[in-house]
Amino acid sequence: MKTRLHTADVLTFTLTGVEPQRALTLAALHDIRLFHIRALPSGIQAQIAGVDWPRLQALLGDDRWTVKLLRCRGPGGFLEQLALRPGLPLGAAWAFLVTLLLSRFVWTIDFEPLDADAQASLRQLLAGQDICEGTLLTKDALAQVQALALQQSDRFGWISLNFTGGRLFVESTEAEHQTIEAPPTQTALYAAAAGEVTAIEAESGFCAVTVGQQVQAGDLLVDVQRLDRKGNPVLQGASGRVLARVEKSYSAAQPYYPTQLTLTGRSAAAESWQLLGRELYRTEEPADYTGTTEIDYLPLHIGRVTLPGVIQRTNTWETAATPCHYSESTAQALALRACRAQLYREFPDAIIEAERRSIDPGEDAAACTVTYIFCANIAEKP
Repeated sequence: MKTRLHTADVLTFTLTGVEPQRALTLAALHDIRLFHIRALPSGIQAQIAGVDWPRLQALLGDDRWTVKLLRCRGPGGFLEQLALRPGLPLGAAWAFLVTLLLSRFVWTIDFEPLDADAQASLRQLLAGQDICEGTLLTKDALAQVQALALQQSDRFGWISLNFTGGRLFVESTEAEHQTIEAPPTQTALYAAAAGEVTAIEAESGFCAVTVGQQVQAGDLLVDVQRLDRKGNPVLQGASGRVLARVEKSYSAAQPYYPTQLTLTGRSAAAESWQLLGRELYRTEEPADYTGTTEIDYLPLHIGRVTLPGVIQRTNTWETAATPCHYSESTAQALALRACRAQLYREFPDAIIEAERRSIDPGEDAAACTVTYIFCANIAEKP
């Protein structure tokens, strides 16, 4: 028995020989405490603390008495077995240290509360700060990317990035937008187009027209100044809408053989394998390969086991300037769409009531002119 491993045990032993009572007296004189002493036909049985066991053996080590150990109670037996297998405690200590170290790396990023578009946006933001699976994350880097997420994205009303145990959690709430209108300036509102006034929704200022009145482009609609009864000017900023029924024409042409950027059908993929912040493997795409590019981040897995690493895959689809051919009907439809796009760029709130089309199928392009009758806000500031 390795005595040093049993110093915390309680040992039960038997003492046989001539006059065992003298052995008890001798032990007491040397401050060796025995307890649970019981007489036996051939001697005595007692218990002793493991720390005193070596002194008792040295004291009673002559031929007069025989000391026999019966059993041990305490951690000594376990430690003795453990001492025969030193790899067990060393392996446990090594596993603890490795776990402590690896928990500082990002093993997985939990985007669960976000939709696909928000996840892609936040993933690009994290990648811009060199944060992905396998990155050694610090508190400063985490605080910096959280501040950037609040500043650069209008998707989140509140967002929090929490890192614990190798897992990066994203918690957020949707942004709620509230429009705050600026106070009206001392500038009058004028007509952007000729038409018949159908409604006046002036929020401030002094109306210069009435419902049903015909106005021309540039006419005054809402003034900022009015004279009171004494002839003194009263100033008030002009704001609001003046709706009118307008008739206006737009023209566009669509060539039959335009040149456009189209996909050629060729593609290339470049991958970068990273583990614990180090690049293990990379495939390079050709230097002269250009086109539409998309970057995906795929966490590393071995079966169901997640690793602190990521595969950065860059997919490129080649595009080239290619001559296209539109049929006559397709070119006319595109020209009509371009006319309507012009209308909505100028009057975003336009409600179309009627339209007249004039189409000229030329040799090289389809040209069309569309006259729209619509209601829209025509008030604008110069």
